[in-house]
Order: sequence, then C-alpha cells, then structure tokens
Amino acid sequence: MLNRKICINPYITKSIEYINSNIKKKLTIDEICQYVYLSKFYFLRMFKKEIGITPYRYILHCKIEAVKNDLYMGIDINTLVSKYGFYDLSHLNKSFIKIYGITPLEYKELYTNE
Repeated sequence: MLNRKICINPYITKSIEYINSNIKKKLTIDEICQYVYLSKFYFLRMFKKEIGITPYRYILHCKIEAVKNDLYMGIDINTLVSKYGFYDLSHLNKSFIKIYGITPLEYKELYTNE
C-alpha cells in the first residue's frame, strides 16, 4: 500500500494509530488534531514531513486498502460505500481509480476469480 518508514514522532504515531482504529468513520483532520493535541497547521506540516504524503491521502489509502481487502473477501460493493464512509458509489469509484487505476468492480473481477 504505502512505503512507510519508521515514524519516531510520537504525535504522528498516535495519529496513525487513531486513523487505523477509526478507518470506518468519516475522519476529519480537526478530529485527529484534537486527539493528538496539535494545531491543524502544525499537524499537517509534520505529518507530510514524517510520512511523505498528506493525512488526507493517507486516510484515503487506508480506506481503499480496506475496501480492496473486503472485495476480495466477497463483501458487496454497496455495503462498502457506507462501511468506510464514502458519500456514494461514485465517490468510492473515483477514489479507488485514483489509487489503483481501475474501479472496485473491475478489481473484483480481476482478482477474485483466480
């Protein structure tokens, strides 16, 4: 998924743990900042410096990776829209294409019928 390096900053480590534990929610940066007691500006800058991508992009990658795994397990695509906090199927499709270059259904057809 992501080429993660070891993160020694405890605030970023704590924020990643929070994101991973709450991946099914519609997470906001303000919510994460409040959880780790950092200003939004400082958190955004520090996260990008430590992880290499923005928190928004990181959250999207985590959600799409979870969707991909659930598709492989046979879970219905419409269930995944609400399960991972996407607005609708179109939003999920656009996000999935942004990362994998294909729609979730194309992924399912390619990788679950092997």
